[in-house]
Amino acid sequence: MNVIDVLKQLIQAVLIYLIQVLVFRTTSLWDVAACFIYVGFLIQLPFYIPRMLLLFITFFYTFSIDIFFNTPGVHTSAALLIMYIRPSVIKLLSPQGGYESVESVNIYNMGIQWHSAYAFILIFIHTTVVFVIESLGSVGFGTTLLKIFSTSILTLITVLLYQFLFLYKHNSR
Repeated sequence: MNVIDVLKQLIQAVLIYLIQVLVFRTTSLWDVAACFIYVGFLIQLPFYIPRMLLLFITFFYTFSIDIFFNTPGVHTSAALLIMYIRPSVIKLLSPQGGYESVESVNIYNMGIQWHSAYAFILIFIHTTVVFVIESLGSVGFGTTLLKIFSTSILTLITVLLYQFLFLYKHNSR
């Protein structure tokens, strides 16, 4: 990864962070679906980043999101879990020979079917952890399930739209 790629990742991180805390923090659909677009940034990080570095990046990135959401540790714990199990999900979905080192995990590098399955699995796990922790003892099981599924779908659609609109095919390798 060269300096330009690192700068692109940093700019994307800041933009997605700002979108999350300024727009999606206060936005929900019918009090059922929220959008956690920041998960899209995390899951598109390159495969070859060492796991410990990935977990440090995830911790600091999502801890600052927890501060704005006033949810101490909820988003951080969910994000750390998905980033910890991410190699297993990649291994589960990868073809026999695996993938070469790619600069970014996106629909152009991986294909829409593979990326959608990969993203949905991680988004669903993340959303499940967030809403189970938030709903402990306060909301019914049916409401929690509805929030998990609707938020997962909304987040997946938003992540895919983001990639179609802001990532370009010529950036893939």
